[in-house]
Amino acid sequence: MCTKPCKIRDIVVTSPDSLLLSNWTKETIQHVDSKTGSTLSEVSTAPYGARKLCMIGREHAAVALGDKVIQMMQIRGHRLIPGIVLGVKASCWGVTSSGDNVVVSYNSPPWLEVMSPDGSVLHQFQDSGAAQKFKYPDFLTTSSNGYIYIADYGTITKMDSSLTVLKTFSGPHLSMSYLKGITSVDDNQLLVCSRYENSDLHVDVNSGKITTILGKADGILKPTSLAYCPQQRILFVCTDKKTKNIQVFQID
Repeated sequence: MCTKPCKIRDIVVTSPDSLLLSNWTKETIQHVDSKTGSTLSEVSTAPYGARKLCMIGREHAAVALGDKVIQMMQIRGHRLIPGIVLGVKASCWGVTSSGDNVVVSYNSPPWLEVMSPDGSVLHQFQDSGAAQKFKYPDFLTTSSNGYIYIADYGTITKMDSSLTVLKTFSGPHLSMSYLKGITSVDDNQLLVCSRYENSDLHVDVNSGKITTILGKADGILKPTSLAYCPQQRILFVCTDKKTKNIQVFQID
């Protein structure tokens, strides 16, 4: 999907036939055809570079840039149209949606905020002291029933739209794992990357059961982000290394 090897920081599905990529190497956001890999539209994020991104509804996206900036985007057909820029208090890493609002995470120190579309802070989760909840809350996703999930070092945390902690998932598959990309399959299932274990994990949020669905034998090497297309039951996986390709797996 790239003419030259690139590092893709994040990936989301925009439709059954298209993806949105944050290309850290080129400092762009790319809208690409998921079947042919051709670029449909591309917007520069220089000089910041693009970190994480998320969809807000079907026609808007939010992009966490490499500074105190959230760039809003509109997706009109295949075109990407830059919208307003939201200023945030520190260098942000993770971003997901909560209805029409944006959830942003930081890691120095770890905390999260829910922001309205105009940038007003609605809710905060301050994380400090001996009982610090997070280490690196860099990867976020929101399920269709509105719950927010945060992938961290060795744990996955479930929160509501007000950033109240509801549940923490842990276990042998997560222990000592630097969890990265996370995506919701449906209300009850998550998929998450385990970078050090070279695997993609399935999490049943009702039972807490965690299983490995893809590993090194499947070509998974230092995965950092992933996206799931429910209509086609296809999983897209990006690696920590520069590459021309995104791995594609059929999930039964």
